[in-house]
Amino acid sequence: MTRQRKIIKDIIYASYEHPTADAIFALAKKKMPSIAVGTVYRNLSLLVESGEVRKIDVPNSPSRYDRPQIPHEHLICKNCGKVADVGAIELIEVLKEKTGEDIIGYNLTMYYLCPKCKSLK
Repeated sequence: MTRQRKIIKDIIYASYEHPTADAIFALAKKKMPSIAVGTVYRNLSLLVESGEVRKIDVPNSPSRYDRPQIPHEHLICKNCGKVADVGAIELIEVLKEKTGEDIIGYNLTMYYLCPKCKSLK
């Protein structure tokens, strides 16, 4: 693993904020001033592809990145785009039973209003 990729992975694994690529770049730049934004995006793609990092697509907002802990899913605020972790029951066995197929994974995204946005309504 390259030094740049390790820095990027460490930033994601140390964060509970589900950082964007730009936030990851800003933190990586502090640790390695010579790192380029393209390097961050390229390494994020490789980390996602290898399963070492999880990409969370947020409608109308930049994607976020997370550790690939299982089982856990995400709540996304429909108003501000804040991403929060939520423990989820293991659905693979239920899906396997219902479909008769060997389910190897799934994506579940739930939408809500975060406490801050709910208080504004």
